[in-house]
Amino acid sequence: MRKEDIVELIRVDLPDHTNGAFDVKIESDDGGAHISIFLEDHTNSQVIMGKFSRRFKDSRILIIKVPKGSLDYLRTSSLKSK
Repeated sequence: MRKEDIVELIRVDLPDHTNGAFDVKIESDDGGAHISIFLEDHTNSQVIMGKFSRRFKDSRILIIKVPKGSLDYLRTSSLKSK
């Protein structure tokens, strides 16, 4: 399955697992391409990691816990710079 398809499936399912803002992106580092799930509500982060790691075993998935409000700030600041 393509990483883009996995990202879309995670975006569809994630609202059932978190009440906070989230974002899902394909990123890369020295270990190669991976899927990053950014969460503002950290309450269920371990459950989310377990669920999606089991569901998409062939993909490397990272959970990145960010402070509340930071995803909205990043989104609006990137819009202002355009």
